[in-house]
Amino acid sequence: MAATKFPIKLLLASFFLTILMLCVGLGCSSSDDKNQENESSSSQSEEGIVQILSPNSLYTVDDIIAAGWKKSKELSSETLPDATSVWYGFYKKRDVEVRIYESHDSAINSGIGPAEEATGMGKPDRTGEGAGFFMTRMTYAAYAVVGNLVLMCELDIQDCQGLIDNIK
Repeated sequence: MAATKFPIKLLLASFFLTILMLCVGLGCSSSDDKNQENESSSSQSEEGIVQILSPNSLYTVDDIIAAGWKKSKELSSETLPDATSVWYGFYKKRDVEVRIYESHDSAINSGIGPAEEATGMGKPDRTGEGAGFFMTRMTYAAYAVVGNLVLMCELDIQDCQGLIDNIK
């Protein structure tokens, strides 16, 4: 009797594995179709969500100011390939750096690499460990590509979300 239970268990395990693989395969393909329809996308990394929006739009620093961003100072763009200008400022009391490129393609091709490097470690170390005081790292925790802009967000994508919504 034990010999007849083994083939049934094997058959049931194979059936459930097949169903699981089918569900995963369908879930992945439908997500790709939605991104292609909207001409914009979001992806999730360990740190947060990265948004890529408005591929056909071009913006200036004045457009960002009109959306509610407070300009503080212009930064050097020499270490950012193809960036036409870089601005530091604030949105709702959070640091937001704006990197401007000639086109959306240039922002994608030349801006994402440096943005990913800058989002490596997050913002302040709030643990106070080590030297007994807060150490500030000059990095950002999230970024978004909106048209020809790369927006660097202080702690997470929500720091920039209202600004992104106002720009679009």
